[in-house]
Amino acid sequence: MEAKLYIKNLEKEKAIRHPISIERLVARDNLEQHKAYKYLYGKMIGIPLRYTQSKNEAQDILNAAFFKVFNSIDQYIEQGDFTGWVAKIVFNTTIDHVRKSLKYKNNISLDEAPIVQVHNKAIETLDLEEINSYIQKLPKSSQVVFSLYVVDGFSHKEIAQKLSISEGTSKWHLNNARTKLQNFFNKL
Repeated sequence: MEAKLYIKNLEKEKAIRHPISIERLVARDNLEQHKAYKYLYGKMIGIPLRYTQSKNEAQDILNAAFFKVFNSIDQYIEQGDFTGWVAKIVFNTTIDHVRKSLKYKNNISLDEAPIVQVHNKAIETLDLEEINSYIQKLPKSSQVVFSLYVVDGFSHKEIAQKLSISEGTSKWHLNNARTKLQNFFNKL
């Protein structure tokens, strides 16, 4: 009796985490796909927004990612977190898009780019949305590297592998982003 109650509680807890029926998604139920999209949209849009310069581009990437999610839903193993699985697909779709759309300067060979620190009291008065708007004004290549390094915590080696660039190029773009951000914030 206690085991059944425990299982029921786990099922309720699982339903609270995400009110999405995986079985209905596997069956290609359009209403359930729409429900999943609406439920996860707010949680997922931040991923492509960090790497794009417009909300429209981020929405295009997110739509492509959801297309992949719905087409590969039968590969999802319910033991893992569904939201985490979707986030991984959104992230990988975003990085694929960035890799295809950017032309990096692979001829930059910096062993160690000087680290520019951004210290400015104006930053303390800005909210996250305002800071993000300045990040989105960066050149696209530098914006992507900055977001991967600072926001997501990837190393230069990992960034180089993900974007098919050299570590020196990654360091250059990070330094470029920091320098430009410092200039933006100094004008405030």
